[in-house]
Amino acid sequence: MPDFGFVGTSYEAPSIYQDAQECINFYAEIDPQKQPGERGVVALYPTPGLVLKTQLAVAEVRGLHTMSGEQILIAVSGANVYSVNTSMVATLIGTLASVSGQVSISDNITTNNGLTAYIVDGGNRYTWIAATNTFATLSSADGPWQGANVTDQVDNYFLYNEPGTQNWACSNLGTASSSLALYGTADGSSDLLVSLIVDRRQVYLLGETTTEVWTDVGNVIAGITTFPFQRVPGTSSQSGINARFSLARFGDSFVCVAKDTRGNGTIEMMQGYTWVRISTHAVEQSLIDQYTADAIAYTYQIEGHEMYVVTFPTVNLTWVYDLSTKSWHKWLAFANGVYGRHRSNCGAFFANTYIVGDYENGKLYSIQNDVYTEDGATIRRLRRAPHLVADFQRQYFDELQIQFQPGVGLGVTPGYDSESIITELLNVPPAGPSYQLIAEFNWEYLATESGDEITTEAGDGFESLVTFAYTGPDTAGAEIVTEQYPATPGFDPQAMLRWSSDGGSTWSSEHWTSIGKMGQYSNRAIWRRLGFGRDRIFEVSISAPVKAVIISANLKASAGDN
Repeated sequence: MPDFGFVGTSYEAPSIYQDAQECINFYAEIDPQKQPGERGVVALYPTPGLVLKTQLAVAEVRGLHTMSGEQILIAVSGANVYSVNTSMVATLIGTLASVSGQVSISDNITTNNGLTAYIVDGGNRYTWIAATNTFATLSSADGPWQGANVTDQVDNYFLYNEPGTQNWACSNLGTASSSLALYGTADGSSDLLVSLIVDRRQVYLLGETTTEVWTDVGNVIAGITTFPFQRVPGTSSQSGINARFSLARFGDSFVCVAKDTRGNGTIEMMQGYTWVRISTHAVEQSLIDQYTADAIAYTYQIEGHEMYVVTFPTVNLTWVYDLSTKSWHKWLAFANGVYGRHRSNCGAFFANTYIVGDYENGKLYSIQNDVYTEDGATIRRLRRAPHLVADFQRQYFDELQIQFQPGVGLGVTPGYDSESIITELLNVPPAGPSYQLIAEFNWEYLATESGDEITTEAGDGFESLVTFAYTGPDTAGAEIVTEQYPATPGFDPQAMLRWSSDGGSTWSSEHWTSIGKMGQYSNRAIWRRLGFGRDRIFEVSISAPVKAVIISANLKASAGDN
């Protein structure tokens, strides 16, 4: 059975007896040069690791934004606002009135102050002028209202919304102030305005269940200043947004967790002026009857894969959509034996790398494809294959071979086994003539007769004998135990296989095998004598910090008496 669908993506149906596939911390790579059915048409690659770049105040990292010119990253952690330079040195530049919840950040090169950041947190609007390092909270007298949830920029205007209404506003042209109090109302339908985003110089206003598009038409009455934006006729759509901060630019458009008058929980992408569903039934099944209005998202690109990363904090789950393969996988942290949401809370491309902020500890990380831990924490990767059913007849599974990329073990310290060495029966001094002894434990030192060498038993090679520290008296017949070293993770990476013979309801224990130490390029990961079943599911996981690529799998099975 050369190809039985072992390599694939996440798809757990409403009933696991229909489909129970999982793909956690792997993403799919498709080789367009291969023909359907060939080995390695689809391979699974490990999701990126996280490398600590800088530490902000210990709190939720609420927002990141790369300023125009790409020399400054604005980061908000708790109530603290930082400017981060390209060396990842963070400088505190201001504080917000709020301490939690996502913030929205935009920037503009204003006429009067140059490069200026604009930050909104719901209750207030804030500005930071880069040239003078001036941080300010905009007063209630500036603009038609005080606060905003989201902000963007177009045609030298800052844009923002009025929370809990249909209203949205723009700043004065070329400035961060709103003394002219210019605003409009997204009242094509009666639903409230939830979020907004600029795409191709048009402003998409996303309500609770509808979307409408406005564009800059300038001051249409000579000599009178008016709101410079008007609706684009024929662009309204009957779908809105369920989660304000799930909105993210993606490809040549944008994506969000959508909502309409029939329900919510789908993830949709804007194509032109039409919403197109990209979530699968499996993704939606994981969100059914769950609170999803707190979803947050960002997008990043790595090795040609553009990823939409959407986290559902209440559900404790992170899904990722790969635009290049149009497939979904889960990106999850693993702690105390349990999977949970990914640590990233927001992101921005800065200093030639993608930076993400942690949802609770104030750390900024870079996403790196050649790193296989998350700031040192273990990443547990898992692939659960489709059901193997042959008309519900009994099958005997003789051998499963999974083709990992072999020889990926790390060149690090191997593990040492502890060994016992018994000293001579009578106590003797460590110096003097030759004694018939194996070893003498003299306080903290090991003595042998002249010219002897003591080594541990051959296993990974001859290693020097190391003893536990001992400060007691020298005694006849003492037992000396060499120190025991656990192998450094990744020296001999192991894959763990388990299976279910009842369609995914119960599972076997784990069965381990090596995927290959460094240089062992002919290593094969094989499990044999795997029992029998009528509805078999195989699942493999790996926690070693190595490049664990799954290319293909082969299964030898035979029909049994029924």
